[in-house]
Amino acid sequence: MTEKVLKTVCAGVGFVGGAAHVPSFRKVPNSQLYGLLARKGRESEAYALKLKEKLAKKENRDLKIYYDWGDVCNDPEVDAVCVATPTPFHYPMGKQALEGGKHVYLEMPIAPKLKDAEELGKLAEKKGVVLMPILNFRTCPGYVKAKELLDSGAIGKPIAITFREFIAAEDLADQWPLSGWAWDIEKAGGYPDYTLSVWSLDMLQWFFNSPIENVEWTANYMPIEGINDFKGYQTVGIMKFANGVVGTTMVGSTVAKGLDLSRFEIFGNNGKTILVDWIPSKNREVFDVTLFGKNGDDQNWQVEGPGPMIWGHKQMIAHFVQACLGNEKPGYDYKAAIAAQKWSNKIVTDLM
Repeated sequence: MTEKVLKTVCAGVGFVGGAAHVPSFRKVPNSQLYGLLARKGRESEAYALKLKEKLAKKENRDLKIYYDWGDVCNDPEVDAVCVATPTPFHYPMGKQALEGGKHVYLEMPIAPKLKDAEELGKLAEKKGVVLMPILNFRTCPGYVKAKELLDSGAIGKPIAITFREFIAAEDLADQWPLSGWAWDIEKAGGYPDYTLSVWSLDMLQWFFNSPIENVEWTANYMPIEGINDFKGYQTVGIMKFANGVVGTTMVGSTVAKGLDLSRFEIFGNNGKTILVDWIPSKNREVFDVTLFGKNGDDQNWQVEGPGPMIWGHKQMIAHFVQACLGNEKPGYDYKAAIAAQKWSNKIVTDLM
């Protein structure tokens, strides 16, 4: 008996889509990368044509290239779509795919406005399909290991956290220049600090299995010397969770290339601390997890691998595929996206 396979079309093959989503949909079990959405004469078309040729030679199979999203949504051969386009397109593309009866793997924020995110969720429920926001920090092995330690009681009861994530100004300027959509609040929902905070805000609530009760934000936006058409930012949030844990989160884009950072600390009431550090390298990345004990009684774990695995993309896509095929219950839905976005949205209301 032939196993069921989920046929997926990916839209958006840039920073994350091309490097993580497309390879993962090719490789996880019961998944077929059925096609890609492309634009004539653009990088997406060159990417699609190159991959089509590669699959024909190495796997003796075709890759369908679409130039119209409506054709994707109306194609009965397509089971699911992955939407990793710029934020302004998430809502209309997600809605059209849901109306076409497709399962949707949708990049965050799933819509710039919370009411539109709610509408997408209700539409998915009505159509009986899976709408899964891309909240891959939940399957990032560094955070998964830290949560295992927390849940085992390794630090007693958690008291406080710090979370910091810094992206090199040069890298973010190349991706999201000041003149582009990412700095247009109406199109994006907020500035890049809003957009890039949603994954950590979701991860923290998942990590403690406790909702955030409140966050107060402050920020400093400033031009960075030597980088045109860009503003660096350091945005700080002070938060409290329903379980009593307090903490700070800091997202920034002012550091020089090579000083990128992702660091998560969890402090317990038995004097012990969990530290999760991301260590980037050229070809492989590492998450370093340390349990700091008493009198130097420390324990350390390292997980390394390519980016799609280290940042949880491959694991999350494997779960999406199985959920769409009915083999697994979806671990979360659009409500998790809204629970994160409502607090990132407060960056806009607190500061603008």
